Amino acid sequence: MPLDIDQDQRRADVAKAAAKLVAERGISAITFRNLAAEMGCSTTAISHYFDNRKAILIETYRFVLDRALRRRTAPPGADQRTVLASIDPILPLSAESWDDWVLWLCFWAEALFDPELAAVQRHYSGETTRMIGEMLTGLGCPPSDAHSLSRRIMTAIYGVAVQAAFDREAWPPAVQRAALHEVIRPLLPDLVLPDD
Repeated sequence: MPLDIDQDQRRADVAKAAAKLVAERGISAITFRNLAAEMGCSTTAISHYFDNRKAILIETYRFVLDRALRRRTAPPGADQRTVLASIDPILPLSAESWDDWVLWLCFWAEALFDPELAAVQRHYSGETTRMIGEMLTGLGCPPSDAHSLSRRIMTAIYGVAVQAAFDREAWPPAVQRAALHEVIRPLLPDLVLPDD
């Protein structure tokens, strides 16, 4: 690895390579040796940016969650009137988002026993819940109800996404959307939903 590369960029490169390893082989695949082989560099080049494996795990987890949060921003022209259109990017509907859910499940198991990883998980879960709450408010939901409803929607999203991560063939995008829609409709009867 050239030494003139920006430190933040290099750390992101390592996190991206680590995410790829986890998606392919599980979290135990994150080792300095495996990362060096994946990136075509020496282990020293990686240890220059990370003191230990734990630092790589945290950086990788943040990398994956940041990538997912960026994808959750509705594109220009998206139908903001529909709840489902706004939260679609959270579900594992594409190859990249399916990989993200596999990665999250790997990290969630690790976070159960690691306070630092658990703090990262709580932060990003809270950010997603907040985003859904703001979207609900924008769609006409009273602010006093938005937080509670966004938590219930997040619970449904987790349920659908975990099923899809473990059984992709039985949970294609249309099935995921239908299952989530079935939960959302009774919670938000006055909002416009697809197929209304």
